Amino acid sequence: MRVFVGEFLCGGGMASTHEDQISSSLLCEGLAMWRALVTDFAEWAQVVTPIDPRLNLRVDRMPDSVVCIPLRSGENVREQWLAIAKSCDIALVVAPETDDELGGMIQTFREAGVDVLAADLATLRMASDKWLTAKWLMEHAIPTPQTWAMESKLTASEARRPNGIGPIGLDAKRWVRKPRDGCGSDSIVVFDDWKSACSSMTSNDLVQAWIEGRPASVLVLGGAIEVSNRAIGPAVWQHCQLRKDDSGNAIQTDVCTVCYNGGSGPIETELQTRVVSLAEQVTRALPEPLRGFLGIDVVLGDRMEDDCVIEINPRLTTSYIGVRQMINENLTSIWNPPAVWNPDTSGERRITGRQLRVGTNQIRWTSEGDVQIEPPLDGDC
Repeated sequence: MRVFVGEFLCGGGMASTHEDQISSSLLCEGLAMWRALVTDFAEWAQVVTPIDPRLNLRVDRMPDSVVCIPLRSGENVREQWLAIAKSCDIALVVAPETDDELGGMIQTFREAGVDVLAADLATLRMASDKWLTAKWLMEHAIPTPQTWAMESKLTASEARRPNGIGPIGLDAKRWVRKPRDGCGSDSIVVFDDWKSACSSMTSNDLVQAWIEGRPASVLVLGGAIEVSNRAIGPAVWQHCQLRKDDSGNAIQTDVCTVCYNGGSGPIETELQTRVVSLAEQVTRALPEPLRGFLGIDVVLGDRMEDDCVIEINPRLTTSYIGVRQMINENLTSIWNPPAVWNPDTSGERRITGRQLRVGTNQIRWTSEGDVQIEPPLDGDC
């Protein structure tokens, strides 16, 4: 079986940008995800993956079953990816939602007949636009923060009405402004004043109530052969930090930016249950059975009734580099037909059901992709 793995940064998505201008932290993050994915798929398939030859990715350290194809300079990246993917049985694309990079690539592949491991078109569109995500969560009675976009600006008194877009955060003391198609913590700004947050919105922004609690996330994998062919990974903490905006662009002093520093997990058993409950609400409401990865970001409040879904990511997320170290299975094996359907298939790392076997070690990772394995904490699962 041949599998195409395309990661945006490593695979030439920044080909029009000089390599010295590519963020080193983002490149390290992309490199960590790319290596993890390629290594896992290579356990049971031949992997074909495009690379940006300018980046010196040390492909000599890849498994023998991995074929790295350098992209040609000056030629269209999407067309080159497609030409490579056409020779494969399935394809996985890791790209940002920004400027429809992810959606455009998946649509191009599917129109050409490539079997892409990705959500259906409706889910992809919904999850790629955080305003559409908030409305979708509300329509399906899934708790999410109060949210505003340009077309729904309310007065300060109306913002307190419980029938706004999102039932959580009516008593918020802070508000978050972020791009509707943003990726990660990019361009997220936190305000102490709701009016200031809303007045600074553009047509591509939204504002959400800041929910006090601990940010967490969970990866969901779907094979899409049937609804039951789905696995929910262990929930993990997201390590985020608020920083005063000293860029010189802030008009006020009560404005902060958000920085993602990595994550850790698995989280405690009781809290796992709360995250999984939210994830199951999301997956049950999807218009079609999931195929591919879905990353769900949540905040756990002091009380269970304050738990809510913040975002849905229609792609693999950075947490994969840590989650893969927490379980005994190879997460990608859910797309290996013999491993899924043949109970006599050899190998201890195959996924055999919806319940993943989580180990006892604590795993920590940085936003640059460094992973540390630590002894379990007392009381952890």
